[in-house]
Amino acid sequence: MATLTPAQCIVAALAVHLGPNTAQVAVKAFAERALGVHAEEVRLDQVPTLLQALRPMLRTLVGQRASDETLERLGRELR
Repeated sequence: MATLTPAQCIVAALAVHLGPNTAQVAVKAFAERALGVHAEEVRLDQVPTLLQALRPMLRTLVGQRASDETLERLGRELR
């Protein structure tokens, strides 16, 4: 069984709110913008920075509560 990368885990969690394609595009764009790496290259130690970069966009699209809950859960799961 294949292990998911950090970016794949984030995409899966965001897909619930944004749909799979939009979630994938968002993670790709924010990984490149905030971290300067391709989404597939995101390391666990970079996850907090990526989640913080995604926060304003996600809050706008799904609201503060859903955004905060999703990002906090991801932060705990991807330590």
